Amino acid sequence: MTDSTDAPTTATAEALRERALTTLLTARERTTLLTGCVEGPDLTAQVSPLMSPLVWDLAHIGNQEEQWLLRAVAGQEAIRPEIDTLYDAFEHPRSERPSLPLLSPVEARRYAADVRGRALDVLERTAFDGTRLTEAGFAFGMIAQHEQQHDETMLITHQLRKGPRALTAPDPEPAGLFTGPAEVLVPGGPFAMGTSTEPWALDNERPAHRREVAPYFIDTVPVTNGAYRAFIDDGGYDDPRWWTPEGWDHIRRHAVTAPLFWRRDGGQWLRRRFGVTEVVPADEPVLHVCWYEADAYARWAGRRLPTEAEW
Repeated sequence: MTDSTDAPTTATAEALRERALTTLLTARERTTLLTGCVEGPDLTAQVSPLMSPLVWDLAHIGNQEEQWLLRAVAGQEAIRPEIDTLYDAFEHPRSERPSLPLLSPVEARRYAADVRGRALDVLERTAFDGTRLTEAGFAFGMIAQHEQQHDETMLITHQLRKGPRALTAPDPEPAGLFTGPAEVLVPGGPFAMGTSTEPWALDNERPAHRREVAPYFIDTVPVTNGAYRAFIDDGGYDDPRWWTPEGWDHIRRHAVTAPLFWRRDGGQWLRRRFGVTEVVPADEPVLHVCWYEADAYARWAGRRLPTEAEW
């Protein structure tokens, strides 16, 4: 028996249910966009040995949802137990996944939709108490976050794929340039890092623990493409003074001379963005640089990268 105060109130349970439903549906809407905007060959192709075919991600999302929400939470029989190993991310590195007998795009879509329909039924009748999986709807939040993580992975795949543009989005409204100070002082001191109260937090975010940092200055805006181009134009990629030994070895070994997807065309820099080649916008934050490049830029600018605790 448990004390009745351990159970969430009806209002709390409905709020948790609504949060879980909204998060699951939002993630699936994004998954559908990322897998529905290309045809079969693009779904089954591997654009890089570092990435899975899009169809693997889609079926893996469904398989994880089945294992955790249908089997672990609801105790249901497995729908397709024979595919568990195929979609085990620890069992098969990404480079091997195209050679596996994966579900076809049609089968993967049907399977993910079947699992989702059943999972929403489970959500409707689950009490958010008892085990760690069901307390505060943790398992539903975990699965939604897992799908969001794979949406980000699939977005990378879209950036790496060749061919015409598949993703479209309205151009954002232009924002005025920031006119505030270039940097601000963070006074420093003790603070709580992590969380002990967010019910959907994962284990690497728990528990809240005390950290202390010394006062420091930090830039108020991200480094822009224009600022990073000044580093390039000043010979930053040719001067070992700004690079750690490991960073210098990395850019020499891989012939890195600019952010990924940039190329010089006469006197201007162009970038490839989801199948479209365009002039690099000077005022946007610089993207697709590795830690070594960010560190070298900071040294060149007389700065340093913030620590995790400072950030």
